Amino acid sequence: MSAPTAAAHSRALAPYEDAPDPGPLLALNFGFARARVLGTALDLGVFTGLARGPRGTPGLAAELACDPAALHALLAALEELGLVAGGAEESWTLTDTSRAHLVEGGRGYLGDHFADVLAEWDQWSGLTELVRSGRHGGGELGAPENRGLYPGMFAGIFPVGVRTAFRVVRELAPRAAGRVLDFASGAGEWGIALAAADPEARVVAHDTPELLGAARERAAEFGVAERFRFVPADFTRDYAGDFPKAPFPEGCFDTVVLAHLSRFAGPDATERLIQECARLLRPGGTLLIVDVMRQEPGRPALHRPMIALSLLVNTDAGGVQEESAYRAVMEKYGVTAKESVTPGLITVLTGERR
Repeated sequence: MSAPTAAAHSRALAPYEDAPDPGPLLALNFGFARARVLGTALDLGVFTGLARGPRGTPGLAAELACDPAALHALLAALEELGLVAGGAEESWTLTDTSRAHLVEGGRGYLGDHFADVLAEWDQWSGLTELVRSGRHGGGELGAPENRGLYPGMFAGIFPVGVRTAFRVVRELAPRAAGRVLDFASGAGEWGIALAAADPEARVVAHDTPELLGAARERAAEFGVAERFRFVPADFTRDYAGDFPKAPFPEGCFDTVVLAHLSRFAGPDATERLIQECARLLRPGGTLLIVDVMRQEPGRPALHRPMIALSLLVNTDAGGVQEESAYRAVMEKYGVTAKESVTPGLITVLTGERR
């Protein structure tokens, strides 16, 4: 090759060599496939099968009724993702992460939560039009009355939520919790944490009937079930958007927790829910609002922007609100907003009933 030709080739190549590495973009574009690999492995029972001991591909394929070659391809992808190991010896085993969180029946199992998230797959296909129009994508996820349709979303996240609940209750060191209402309890992590901190506490777990079973199981796991009552909730709204009153007298609780409901329901529904929580608190009682809240500029966003976008896609009115919006509604309905803590992704805002 002549020197002039080589120089011309070098000049042509320079913009490609000098450009930033596109590898992260390629990985981002292929992210959907990783989610589907995880979902397929859960659907097939791969992790639960391997929990019974190491398996070669043929034996595991026979056990799971799969094609051996196709299963091997899936296992190799799972190994790349750090969820199984041992492919070089053809004796597959679980990693610590998959053993802790992906084996059915385990205390830390998150598979039901992942399944509910993956069920949003088709809804996300409308994101382009939603951004153009500014409208929400709708769907059933955001309506409080539909919580029971998504047990993985609202109860299946317990292994993550319970650690945060215990940490926050220890950090806030509240006075005696007394009579507690866990207003939208899910699997009950906040009521459980308060009961663990106060041996005299008595807790009412209040949620759709489909979710109360999970709360019963978790309360028994932590040895506090004898101090719990489980009362089904009716979160349907009338034509004016008002919720039915909870089946409890006014001012009958010392502590009320409203956790992980507001961002799905949206600002208008949140105001009505906080109003109802305030009605149920005695004067001097404590309100705990637990949710993902927008952070001030300069503070770590973590995953809040993606959660906000997901609420645009999957709900009628949901969104990530600022803490100040919650404080304003609390004040409106007779609750003086107090301390807040933000241990990572969520914010816990406290208030005192006047």
